[in-house]
Amino acid sequence: MRATIRQLLIDNILDVQGRVYEPHAAGANTSKPYLVLKEGVQDPEADWAAFSTIVEVWPYVNRTTFQQVDALANAVINTLHRARFSEAGEQYLADYIGTAGQDFVDDEWDVITRGLRFRVFALGWLNGLTYDPDPVSTLQSWTAATWPEVQTDPAAWTPADTAPGIYWRLVRIAPVQITAAVNWLEAQLAGHILAPSAVARLTWVRKLTEGLAKQRRLTMSDGGLLELLKVVADSEADPMRRGQMQITARFGVLQPTAQAEVLGRAVVGGAISGEVK
Repeated sequence: MRATIRQLLIDNILDVQGRVYEPHAAGANTSKPYLVLKEGVQDPEADWAAFSTIVEVWPYVNRTTFQQVDALANAVINTLHRARFSEAGEQYLADYIGTAGQDFVDDEWDVITRGLRFRVFALGWLNGLTYDPDPVSTLQSWTAATWPEVQTDPAAWTPADTAPGIYWRLVRIAPVQITAAVNWLEAQLAGHILAPSAVARLTWVRKLTEGLAKQRRLTMSDGGLLELLKVVADSEADPMRRGQMQITARFGVLQPTAQAEVLGRAVVGGAISGEVK
């Protein structure tokens, strides 16, 4: 992951002319400006979300004015915030989470800098579907049909304020009623709204909540209904880890049809005798 992030910075920030170093590689005589990339420890997430890692990028410039630091820092943020990349078959998404502290003056190296912190998520949530009839697939289809501009495929999306990424996942499921014909199941689902700005995320949380409240029922792939029993939204919830929406839904699954044993041999007696195989 470190090597891929380093290459993203080299390719997109031409002012540093490829000077992106690990902490031990830079020194007082290093040409400026340059970037120092630090990778922290992995933080295990929920099982569905794999893990996340804190990455710090420190832009170093000559000891002149912090406006130069600001310009270089903005270029780093523009490059990495919401950047989507892959490495060794794993998908990642970077999210800018703030500075690593105050502006810093290094008298010994005669430089000024400011640390920028990013949380890089391993997107273990790419395979959220199960099998038909799938409540997650039903919510995806309804979302895409209601708002064609949104993005519902994590494997290809680039979330934006006008076209956010909407991700639905199945949290838990339990049977609530079993009959001779149908098994009724109650499912807990979570919705994640990903967009760069908090204002856009709040707007889409409201759109989805009101849309589902009005809809009440969705049609699943087998023609059955997904009843929306409860829709709860929390705009302050972490969109990457928990998701801003919690849905309780109910749907039915038909009992499997009994398979009769195939007749192998029959002996008929009485007035008509004979044997059937």
